Amino acid sequence: MGFRFPKGTAPEEGQKRLDRIADELGYLDEANLVRLRESLRDKGEGSARRFWPAHATFVAYAQLAQPRPLHELPGIASWFASVAGQEALAAGRLVAEYRFWLRHHRPPMNDVERRRLAEQSRDAADRLARLRDKQGRGWRLDAADLAWLDAHQRDDARARTLIPETRA
Repeated sequence: MGFRFPKGTAPEEGQKRLDRIADELGYLDEANLVRLRESLRDKGEGSARRFWPAHATFVAYAQLAQPRPLHELPGIASWFASVAGQEALAAGRLVAEYRFWLRHHRPPMNDVERRRLAEQSRDAADRLARLRDKQGRGWRLDAADLAWLDAHQRDDARARTLIPETRA
């Protein structure tokens, strides 16, 4: 890519940084590696833009080129396999927390986030109940409602596979 490390960087340290980047990008397919390389060609650091970009720059652009599969995110399996996943399931927040992980790549970490997820979960439960009631009465659902219902059921099924007790 034409980058180098700043003067005084030990070769071992430089190799360690490059290895870390390579490990982080291992999930990318060939086409997206090429896209990433082209995207980062002018993202060098320093006044002449000749130094290797930071690890976070590689990760951010890789995520734009090809989002990391959720099951490969550090922490998600242990989060949903822990008491937190069981609590989310019991409280009806499972889909909301799963979608939070999709967007933020981390669990909800403060009261504001947890309250927002609880509110979203209540709204989703109400909508789910209304849609199932309509279906039970033989009413046709419009395309938007069918798409929402399909997405909710798909995300619920995916989230349940992360909780050991619900994998069956």
